[in-house]
Amino acid sequence: MIKKQICGSALEAVADIFSGAMVCVGGFGPVRNRPITLVTALAARPEVKDLTIVSNGFPHQPLAENRQVKKFIGAFGGSVYRRAAASEEQIRSGELEFEPAPQGIFTERLRAGAAGIAAFFSPVGVDTVVANGKERRTIDGRDYILETALRPDFGFVRAQKGDEAGNLTGVGSTLNFHPVMAAASKVTIAEVDEIVPIGSIAPEDVKVPGIYVDRLVLHDTSLDEDQERQERQRRARREVSAEGRVGLTQELMALRVAKMLRPGQYVNLGMGVPTLVSNFIGPDAGVLLHAENGVLGYGPEPTEEEYRWYYYNAQGQPVTMLPGGAIFDSFAAFTMARGGHLDVVVLGGLQVSETGDLANWWAPYMAAGGMGGAMDLCTNVPELVVVMDHTTREGEPKLLRRCTYPLTAKGCVTKVVTNLAYIEVTREGLVLRELAPGVTADYVIERTEAPLKLAPDLKEMEL
Repeated sequence: MIKKQICGSALEAVADIFSGAMVCVGGFGPVRNRPITLVTALAARPEVKDLTIVSNGFPHQPLAENRQVKKFIGAFGGSVYRRAAASEEQIRSGELEFEPAPQGIFTERLRAGAAGIAAFFSPVGVDTVVANGKERRTIDGRDYILETALRPDFGFVRAQKGDEAGNLTGVGSTLNFHPVMAAASKVTIAEVDEIVPIGSIAPEDVKVPGIYVDRLVLHDTSLDEDQERQERQRRARREVSAEGRVGLTQELMALRVAKMLRPGQYVNLGMGVPTLVSNFIGPDAGVLLHAENGVLGYGPEPTEEEYRWYYYNAQGQPVTMLPGGAIFDSFAAFTMARGGHLDVVVLGGLQVSETGDLANWWAPYMAAGGMGGAMDLCTNVPELVVVMDHTTREGEPKLLRRCTYPLTAKGCVTKVVTNLAYIEVTREGLVLRELAPGVTADYVIERTEAPLKLAPDLKEMEL
């Protein structure tokens, strides 16, 4: 049996990483699912500069803080909230080049690199900034853009256990990008909690075969205290004050969306308010919830007794798994999304146009923004529900004739639920179908830039 290199330290594991290298960094959600020991070790080599980082988002921040990163390819260039990360500040100043890549597409680009495929055509991101500078082609009446493969020089992946042959295994929804990054990288370094003898992991329990892994190194437990602190901060619920708020609370908005869902549907819930919908989906609802990190069939937030850190949704929030659920990696998750296997997608929104265009990944207070997997999710789904406040904090309308922010996708939205109303997107324009309790049609119309038609059976929401 072939034995892989077991490194005595993370510094030894990253010793041959050179300036100008492309490094992919795995991780999605909880801090303990990220190869932070390896990132910390590379940050301890400040002479290694001009790196290209391929990652979902935040795991590379220590490298950005050291100004070791020249280019970043990923779904989140910084924070999607009103706070700035090191990479976001450098993107804003022009010091760091940012290539926005939808989650599913950078996953597909890595898979292509792993499989020896140079490039492929994708419908994701057509008519958005993602398409800038890329070849466009119409195939069977649909527009596509050319995406090139990614083949990183080094890959940092995370697993709970690895054997001396390089086989990796883990628990719960911790696979996400790790398998495809391991396969795509020329040199893959696995950070694990435990290294066991060959034969200790049953073949059917192997999540990443050892053929893709070159080195193993133990996770540095001295970092755990800081990781747990970050995890507590990340899990802390961002409460939105109800003071002065008109109409529905966020929970009631989520409840109204939940009431739209029907038994037998496969439904994806995006970041933000959409994640609250799962709290109203019980095991008897007959609805299976899907998440981009590789979960199908999850339910409400767990009680303290039910909490397992390795069961979480696409926002990294802890969830419970319902009977009949399944766990897989992010490549499989996006295959389900782009392949038309989902019935409904629920996303947050910054702006929606009268023709159903959606903008939800960048606003002026952001330098790079965060598109996550939204572009992939919009590509091939029959029903897309946007849940958002009706206006900005400053009182500006979010339902517009045309979106002024960069688009996520064109003509994809079918329904909108706000704190004031439920609105349907039709070929004739926006139709006001339901009003939040205590809200009048005139009040909604005054706060909507796009023309609103009143449904003949306009009524108050039943919650």
